[in-house]
Amino acid sequence: MTYRITVAMQKGGVGKSTTTINLAGALNDRGHDVLVVDADPQGGATLKMGLREEYRTGDHALFDVLSDMGTLSYDDLNELIVSTGEFDMVPSHLKNFNLEKYLYSEAGGHEALRKAVDRLDADYDIILIDSPPNLGPLSDGSLIASENVLFPSHPNTIARDSLEILFDEIETIEDKFDQYDIKTMGAVLNEVPSQGNVAREVEDWFSENFGEDYVFKIPDRDVVEHAIEYRTTIYQYDPEEAGYPWDADAKEDIMASYDQIADYVEGFL
Repeated sequence: MTYRITVAMQKGGVGKSTTTINLAGALNDRGHDVLVVDADPQGGATLKMGLREEYRTGDHALFDVLSDMGTLSYDDLNELIVSTGEFDMVPSHLKNFNLEKYLYSEAGGHEALRKAVDRLDADYDIILIDSPPNLGPLSDGSLIASENVLFPSHPNTIARDSLEILFDEIETIEDKFDQYDIKTMGAVLNEVPSQGNVAREVEDWFSENFGEDYVFKIPDRDVVEHAIEYRTTIYQYDPEEAGYPWDADAKEDIMASYDQIADYVEGFL
């Protein structure tokens, strides 16, 4: 049975797509078949994996599958799947900026992504959904599609406040759609500095709310951005080939952090 996780945060710029692709890379590195669904119209995960043409000029998009204005149906999600070389992906597309307004007005729009994923004609161990950084039918639909959510954040008070807003939204979804029970799996703190009182205070807040074992910390290392420049995850990034040979030790540190998340996720597979 395929396990699904949505990577969600109401605030942008917290490493949401970076978390998604590197967790996918960690699970792929362990031999799992992984699909990433980039449900964010901004296309962070898609562009970071080098799928620029698919994002800008691809023939079809989630808009075509999920909207009654599109040319495909819920049964056709598999037609959007492409390979990144590490894992499969349903890439985002510029068309998807128009998707939110259609899902608002369509009956069952919030459940459209779940219906499409349920009918997916492919066998994956895990599906990771990269959710938009806002509240709306696409972000709600991403949570409904998986019923499991992992929260990426930065260790600062602004991101913490955004998370509290997202908690409220999840309660609203569960009240409106009582057949869904959205599981909070944990938090991923990105760009954690080696020192700083504010960061430690926020880390403590996350530990109190999620439990210490369910807060995963990704150190602040340039190698994360260098891998993105290389259009790959940290697992396939080659520091020597990319021209950053000094990244080798930092790469091992970052991989060790994502391996901890992968260990946790594997417990559900």
